[in-house]
Amino acid sequence: MDQAFDISRLLALRSLTTPLAELFSRQARDHLANLAPLLSPRALLGDLILGEKNVAKGSNLAFQELNALYQPVAKSATLGLQSELRPPLEIFGLTPEIFPASYQYTPPGHNKPITVITPLKWVLIYKDLGPHRLRELVGSHARNDGGELKSCVLHYLAMQILASRRPGIVPILEALRFTVSSEPAPEFGGLPYTYLSAPISTVRPPDALVVQSTQISGTNTFEEVVDIAGVSNLADPLRDEVMAVVRQHGSGLLPGI
Repeated sequence: MDQAFDISRLLALRSLTTPLAELFSRQARDHLANLAPLLSPRALLGDLILGEKNVAKGSNLAFQELNALYQPVAKSATLGLQSELRPPLEIFGLTPEIFPASYQYTPPGHNKPITVITPLKWVLIYKDLGPHRLRELVGSHARNDGGELKSCVLHYLAMQILASRRPGIVPILEALRFTVSSEPAPEFGGLPYTYLSAPISTVRPPDALVVQSTQISGTNTFEEVVDIAGVSNLADPLRDEVMAVVRQHGSGLLPGI
């Protein structure tokens, strides 16, 4: 943010951010469609899933890992789920999907948090189970038996395990320039979110602009804008590796290196 960051620059960056977000989200969805078998809970838990008949290698160990992740979030005051976890598990998600990530931010001097959306970073989870749906289930938990909420939580935990396994999906997505990360969601008792990020990031402008933008829009939501420096510094890992080999073994063959 070397240049003066005023409302006109904010609008110009936002006009660029939208098509970039569309480009990268489209690429991410195409990649995930091809990689869906690697993110299938069935491949992880096999016949421990309700209605599934095929045995998955290492499913008992995977269940132990799932249970270890489940216990602390189930006991949290936010979720308040039964802590006992027994097969068969109600996990049905098959299609991985991405949903825009967001976080809560309260500018200094303000007592009301703003929901900040990061358009080049997404929550990686299964279709129809995005954070908005999870929030709905938490809100209605007291009015039902919690079965649907428990199932949703198990999907998030299964995704966490699948995305963190090596060898697995992470090296493939990294080769495609997307990065996978994980962070606990305080809103949901520390439930781990799996994130997928584009090769360039976004930034939050100065607080005054954030507040001004929300006042103009009349909403309590703000969307970050692309980090333009990241665009100009976008690296090509494959090119860097090839050039390193050329420098070591054939520097006289390619002038200017």
